[in-house]
Amino acid sequence: MQRSYSKSTSHPFPSSYRTGWLPEPGSTAWSKFHKHVEDEVRAFDGPLAPPVQELLDFLTDNPVVSYLMANACRQNETMLNTPNLDTDGVPIPRIPDAQFFAAVCNFLLTWWPRYIDDDLVGLPFSGFTVGIDPTLSGSQLLGLPQFNEKMGQVLNQWHQFLGSPASAGGFSKEGEQWLSPKAKESYQFDLWQKDNETLPYWNSWNSFFTRNFKDPQSARPIADPQSNQTVICPNDGSLFRWDWNVAADNTFWFKDMNYSLRDILSSPIPEQQSIIDQFGLVDMFAGGYVFQTYLNPYNFHRWWVPVNGKVLFDPICIPGAYFNKLVLPDFGGATTASLPYLTEVNARGLIVFETADYGRVCCIPLGMSEVSTIAFDGQMTQGASVKKGQEMGMFNYGGSSFAIIYENLPDKQLVFMDADGNHYPQRPQTATSSSGAGGNVTNIGAQIGVWYSR
Repeated sequence: MQRSYSKSTSHPFPSSYRTGWLPEPGSTAWSKFHKHVEDEVRAFDGPLAPPVQELLDFLTDNPVVSYLMANACRQNETMLNTPNLDTDGVPIPRIPDAQFFAAVCNFLLTWWPRYIDDDLVGLPFSGFTVGIDPTLSGSQLLGLPQFNEKMGQVLNQWHQFLGSPASAGGFSKEGEQWLSPKAKESYQFDLWQKDNETLPYWNSWNSFFTRNFKDPQSARPIADPQSNQTVICPNDGSLFRWDWNVAADNTFWFKDMNYSLRDILSSPIPEQQSIIDQFGLVDMFAGGYVFQTYLNPYNFHRWWVPVNGKVLFDPICIPGAYFNKLVLPDFGGATTASLPYLTEVNARGLIVFETADYGRVCCIPLGMSEVSTIAFDGQMTQGASVKKGQEMGMFNYGGSSFAIIYENLPDKQLVFMDADGNHYPQRPQTATSSSGAGGNVTNIGAQIGVWYSR
């Protein structure tokens, strides 16, 4: 079963926070995965898939980009040759040049998330990109919009594979991979609808990832379904943090990343930004509350509407970076350390619900590295009436986090607490269990807060 690791609490944002998507520090799975990929790449002698070839052309034809890539590879070599380099127990894969990087991407196009030595390699692209993303040049390269546009096309092809029968290898043999006893226990095998009652159970990786409950009402009952006074969680996950009186503008500092609404509620696409400006979302939510959770690979990856109300405008999906982070170096590949920052720069969805009695609520499903495919339900259209527990959308092998922003109401105060009256800590311990769940699990439909009159 996937385990987790964290450094001393003296480091408020250690780069080694993990949420179950990648092997633990020191695991043999890391080196075996890197060697397997390298061996396959060295033996490959064929054309690259078209989107990978376009990525390679971008990395080699543009002088500035070519310099960043070459320098990141040189820094990769420096890391490999630095004695006693502290890499959080993660071996650094060798990435000698752009051609090798592209060949790795090409090989991973047919890789379904799998276990090696009982450790999950759920983010294979991140698991190899760790060879350059902790470097300064690599970080600059991975933050370029043009790089992310090209990388997005590569990942789109990978996501097509994850929706095909060829990706169902993890469900083809009883007792192995996702059907091992430990894996079944981690995601509660008997809780879910299956495509088939016999092997392979699910017809594709994404069918498994977006699986639904056999009995949603029993598995995840909706707290106080008729009232918006009780605030419910729109997704399965664990609490990362909550904040109140959130500022429209804020500056990120290493030891205390504060949310900036103007950056979160923004888009590089003019048509999307026009919608954000038209409804005045930054001013609407200035001074409000943010409740952010993160998901592990075993969570339910659909989202439910958290209020009774109506949809303010057609939801939008904002493009962003795939491997960009604020906390460097980050040798873990996948981290929750930069989550407030990622809310601003990663691919994310944006939808706002308007209630008649408790203001407006903004939901932001947030992508992470290569798992950034966000899909809203077709019923989520402007003016549509919605109710608590109605399906809002899903992560199609995408998503690591979910942020909910509540409007500040002058005559009411929101208190984040569960149904037993336990108040949620503002900065809880992160990812402590073997499944990559923190100490404050937040089930979809469950109470996470209550509105009180001031």
